[in-house]
Amino acid sequence: MSKVKASRRARLASPTMAQIYMRQGHFHRARETLDAVLEGDPTAGAALVLRRRLDLLDGPTIRGRAPQDTSCLELRWTGVAVESPAAAIHVLVVVFQGRGVYVTSRRCDARDGQVRIDLDRRGEPTGAASVALVRLAGDGTTTPIAVAEPITWG
Repeated sequence: MSKVKASRRARLASPTMAQIYMRQGHFHRARETLDAVLEGDPTAGAALVLRRRLDLLDGPTIRGRAPQDTSCLELRWTGVAVESPAAAIHVLVVVFQGRGVYVTSRRCDARDGQVRIDLDRRGEPTGAASVALVRLAGDGTTTPIAVAEPITWG
């Protein structure tokens, strides 16, 4: 980046500008803006709070969709810390179709990945699913670490 552009960006850097970037989904720009603010004043309270919020967004994520032309759920995850088998991370899926409930899970073996869950939509053309990343501990307890937006179809 040229010195002129860097200088302009530093002049425009403010917690308010970072919030605008965050609301628009431009988290990289928000981080750059907050870094510029904190470079000038490492004790800027609003910038420190916003930076902490962005740090929380850097954790694992899970997203899903139900394509119209298929009978499946397509799920993608990012940022999963692949740990020991004693604390495995799984994609947990709960599907609601009519009066039926279907529950399944798939182990996450990579930091970023995807999985396809086949569904039987013949009997019920509409439905919904809840999807989460969960940590399964050796003692059988589960801890949610990320939850997807609800998925619906039909």
